[in-house]
Amino acid sequence: MRLPWILAGLAGTALGMGACSGGEPAPVPQVASARATRDVVSGEAKLSSTVEVRFDRAVVLAPLKVPLSSNFEFEVAGLSGGAARRVLVSKAEVSAANGRIILLSVDQVVPDGAKLKVAAKAFSARAKGEAVITVEGDLSPVLAVLATTALGLGRPQLLNPGVAAEVKEGDRDPETMRAALSEMLDKRGADDGTKRAALARYDSIPPAIVPAAKLRAALAGLTGTFAEPAIDALLTTNNCSGKPAAQILFQPPPDAPKLIARVTFAKNGQRIISLNPFTEGERIEHLMPILAHEAIHCDDEDSLAEEVAATAFDAFLYLQLAAAIPEIVDAGTPLSRELNVDAIALINSGRRLPESAGILASPGVPRVLPDTSLRYGSFAELVAAAYPGVDQPLSPSEPLAEMYVGRLAPLAGMPPGQAFNVPYLDELLGRALDPRTLGRAIEAFGLRLRAGR
Repeated sequence: MRLPWILAGLAGTALGMGACSGGEPAPVPQVASARATRDVVSGEAKLSSTVEVRFDRAVVLAPLKVPLSSNFEFEVAGLSGGAARRVLVSKAEVSAANGRIILLSVDQVVPDGAKLKVAAKAFSARAKGEAVITVEGDLSPVLAVLATTALGLGRPQLLNPGVAAEVKEGDRDPETMRAALSEMLDKRGADDGTKRAALARYDSIPPAIVPAAKLRAALAGLTGTFAEPAIDALLTTNNCSGKPAAQILFQPPPDAPKLIARVTFAKNGQRIISLNPFTEGERIEHLMPILAHEAIHCDDEDSLAEEVAATAFDAFLYLQLAAAIPEIVDAGTPLSRELNVDAIALINSGRRLPESAGILASPGVPRVLPDTSLRYGSFAELVAAAYPGVDQPLSPSEPLAEMYVGRLAPLAGMPPGQAFNVPYLDELLGRALDPRTLGRAIEAFGLRLRAGR
């Protein structure tokens, strides 16, 4: 888009200027476009932008007594009708590669739709007025805010400790749980093929391995999600042990009665996945992420990277479920509270794509849970603090985690990488999360912009 210069007037007529200067003033170039790109350095998004301002001809600068940057200024509209902000330019220079381009460095993220004002006097000392052009940016105004600040808790009650859900008779009835699975799939928007496959899986899961009907429903509920490979990883020999799990059941986790869930091993190497009995009254949607997480732990080696990755996968799944079925965030139980905390921390993290979700610290976000006493600066830091007994930073990759990556990579437009490579996973989750799903999740958790935005 090309806009004409809006000139308030010149110091005199062309004839008069000719009499004073000995010739006509230098022509003022027209602005052809302005494109803003958020700066990224070594895989880390920055709280700054580079704006490429293209003119219709090679620019010739007037003799300037002030920095060139002072001739440029942005106006960024506030969200929801808020007052516009004035944003100054920290540096301006003519591109060495193209004389028609001036590069602007801005110490803020400049969103799409911002207005750029360019003073005519930068090119003709006696010219007045300014050109105004709409900026084409790589981030919308909403995403620009998400990229630069943590979202606050509009509904802090979602993080209350909660009370364990009562176990009802239907929680242990196979037909009731089958109906609950079917209803959950409908709410999730599963297509007919996915629904048939999930119900068939439910019917085929051996009660000898998974005695509780609710856990069979939760496991079958992974059908159609990126965590679907967890079903075979637990019920068949398709895992690192070459054996199906011995049991997946509600029982106190051995030697750790306060844990939500834990993987231990039988003498023959088969896994036993114990879910704390206080989770038996939970919804299927709350148990699905826990099973997706625990299924990753196949060998007896653990590390902080493995726990961060496993928790990131379960939080990512829960975030998607919450976007589709918002009422699950209101359960008011200990498990729903933990899942809510992790999902919100995931939304407020992201080194490469802070406007989406991620694991590492986002620029400009000192705390991922800003309205609480928890002072963790990233999702990874939050998770690491929950595993004080895990002192190994790295462990061998787990095949199931790599399968999760294999399913998410095409959605992210990225090649498959190592699941326990935290920077890679940080970017993968950010790119794989659909913006509409993110928006619905933000609404479900009642997150809000901080004051002044």
